[in-house]
Amino acid sequence: MSTIGENARLLSNDVQAKWLIEDFPFRIQLASVLPFLPVAGDALRYTTTPVLQPGVTIGFEEGILEDTKMPNDQKRAFAFAEIATQFRVSYKAQDVFSSNVNDQVSVQMALAIRELLYKFWTLFESGDSANPGEFDGLQKLVDPSRVLDLGFKPLTLEVLEQGKELVRTNDGRGTVVFTNSIGKRAIHAAHWTRGLTPQYTDMIFPCPRNENQVERVLTVDGAPVYVNDLNQNLSGSPDNPAGESVHENPGELGNSDVGTNIWFFTLGENNLHGMTPAALDRDLFVTRSTMLPDGSTLVYHVTMPVSIALGSASSLAVIKNVAIPSSRIPLINFENHGA
Repeated sequence: MSTIGENARLLSNDVQAKWLIEDFPFRIQLASVLPFLPVAGDALRYTTTPVLQPGVTIGFEEGILEDTKMPNDQKRAFAFAEIATQFRVSYKAQDVFSSNVNDQVSVQMALAIRELLYKFWTLFESGDSANPGEFDGLQKLVDPSRVLDLGFKPLTLEVLEQGKELVRTNDGRGTVVFTNSIGKRAIHAAHWTRGLTPQYTDMIFPCPRNENQVERVLTVDGAPVYVNDLNQNLSGSPDNPAGESVHENPGELGNSDVGTNIWFFTLGENNLHGMTPAALDRDLFVTRSTMLPDGSTLVYHVTMPVSIALGSASSLAVIKNVAIPSSRIPLINFENHGA
């Protein structure tokens, strides 16, 4: 005989939440601020000059020396790559299983777009090695004179400041810091080992309640730090149960040849920015659908024709091969801020 509780359960109704939710999402924090500029062609070319020489003072009846500026490099062109994915939805699934909660195509489309963004932010640093010249990542764009290689040694505040000072465009203002969670921890450790509290600032972000809220964000000399989980460590992650876990503190593993990078750059036109074909009118994604021959299923192809470009070489700098001290016990009491 059924109990009262079992009868009550049989008469109840499960309510399904909207969308198909990721159990293991990656943080791509810079995605909210990276500007994309439309390009009316298959590539964008920047023409730059070498170091400008200051003008000279002259006396009476003294000639003025010619100093006509010449292009520094006429081959700095940035071409598009195309990132793609696909999914299928049968007509019956769309007709029978779509509801006021979930539309089959909309759910799959949202996740397809997220997958394209994940690939973009993977290429953002490493570039597209499969199709050379189509998507040059930060590793190829950065000028060698603006690379500080720590050789897998712990980060110091002096090197951190030196890296930020290598970005000179916009008079050094408006710089952002880009790294992964290891780089963020290294910045924290550089302060804690000196008995200092890391710097934070208030920034406004959208939250799941469709509102904006103020959060505390780590900064380096006023430059906000943006975390990208897709920077390096791609062979596995503690957040990816399907892959082999990569320890986020290489010092504890005794491996002196594992480190991370901390990037500094200025965003915007003539600096570092994304680019998209002008025909898309600032949209990033293209959707096409085809029908299987038997007419039962629609196949959706979602693509992202995109790349990044760098104007002035002084817009981008990096501290490479940064390690975290194996012992990072803070020397002072501190309060955790931000995420």
